[in-house]
Amino acid sequence: MSEAPKRGIVFRDPVHQLIHLDEDDEFLKNLIDTRPMQRLRRVRQLGVSWLTYHGAEHSRFSHSMGVMHVASRILQGLRQRYRGNDDIKTTLRSNRRTVMAAALLHDTGHAPFSHAMERLFPANADHEKRTMQLIRNEDLRVSEILKEAGVDPEDVIAILSKLHPQRFLCDVVSSQLDADRMDYLLRDSLFTGVEYGHYDLEWVSNHLCLGLEPLGTSGDDSALRLCLDRKRGLFAAEQLIIARYHMSMQVYFHAATRMWEAMLLCLLRRAAELVRGEVEMFTDGLLPGTPVSLQEFLTCEGDISDEVFLQLDDATLTSAFSGWAISTDSFIAEISSALLNREKNVSNDPTKKLFKCYDLSEKDPFDVGKLLGALGNEAEFPAYLWEHDDIANWAPYKDFFKKFRGSDGAEHDTNTSSILLSDGNLDSKASPAELSSFLFESMGQKSVSVSRLFAHHSCVEKIDSLILKFNLS
Repeated sequence: MSEAPKRGIVFRDPVHQLIHLDEDDEFLKNLIDTRPMQRLRRVRQLGVSWLTYHGAEHSRFSHSMGVMHVASRILQGLRQRYRGNDDIKTTLRSNRRTVMAAALLHDTGHAPFSHAMERLFPANADHEKRTMQLIRNEDLRVSEILKEAGVDPEDVIAILSKLHPQRFLCDVVSSQLDADRMDYLLRDSLFTGVEYGHYDLEWVSNHLCLGLEPLGTSGDDSALRLCLDRKRGLFAAEQLIIARYHMSMQVYFHAATRMWEAMLLCLLRRAAELVRGEVEMFTDGLLPGTPVSLQEFLTCEGDISDEVFLQLDDATLTSAFSGWAISTDSFIAEISSALLNREKNVSNDPTKKLFKCYDLSEKDPFDVGKLLGALGNEAEFPAYLWEHDDIANWAPYKDFFKKFRGSDGAEHDTNTSSILLSDGNLDSKASPAELSSFLFESMGQKSVSVSRLFAHHSCVEKIDSLILKFNLS
């Protein structure tokens, strides 16, 4: 009697409905069950955005599952399109597991509250570096599972760091047409309840193709890039970039969300001073209610082992806030309570904001610099009382030629993330989308700058006087 065929594994997903893993993808299920992946269930995708959009409670784990699914769809579409090309078929077949693993694991290095924490200490400013550490850490079983599946962990890292010799495989995971963006725009839009992130995933994923880097050479497989079909993909690409622009301005850079991030960062800076014994009343280096892993994180300014890192998640910090809310340090108690209970105003003066926002985006950068210089005098303005939220020169689209020339006028390599259009012919050079679209052309030439100063109510009066002094009112 013949054995019944394996059915694989199916996951329900709010964005993609069903996520399938083939019977040959058992290793992905094993990766999903590792500690680095399971920890992502306890890290919110959008940091503190749930304080602005109450539905934004989704996790990095669900996003990672979605990225893996979209990456699979991209690879499947390429296999179908190039089914008659033995070289491409071989490349896709031999690297499929590597790309899928990279897509699944790409966010395992995120600290609690995701991107917000990257602004706290230099040691945790690069979550991708931590991701690579976790993949290499033999005590965590990730590298073991990969090797058992015939996947070299260093190849996964090469995909994530864009150093793989087949560059188009890197593009699947990290580019302006990547599976990461294709998932998070739809997922974040769904859970925040906004419409800005919608675009046609079906059309985009079905009209991806390959083409030569604009400055590449025919016959050089390393010059092949992931592209959109020139005839059918341009408008879908425009829709995708506009979705990212609108989501960035309305969700990711939302002033209220960035205010909560500023409060979080100021709180943790103050807590770090206390646990390091830099404040006289806490010379024993203890802050009651602080979990051991968070204490080490603050003491070492983020330079911690993988084991300690895996113990840190949103719940760890929230637990600390509960203890800190009754701290004898008034600032710690006030801001911890605010983050726990979404308190935006001073408790004994409901007309006064805990943190005031100064929008400096349209102000003279020289005058802003003078203001920040004055605030740098920690004797009068301790670092934990204010946060400069500077989103400088953020571009919704990365222009190919602008990137190639470089802002310094010097020539740079073509390791760029611009969207490329191709007819799908492997011997034809792709062209940057801005050459065919006035929308891409304008978005590539202009960048967005957001400059906000968030200040604790205790120093607002002094900062108001500096605002007048430096003509920033």
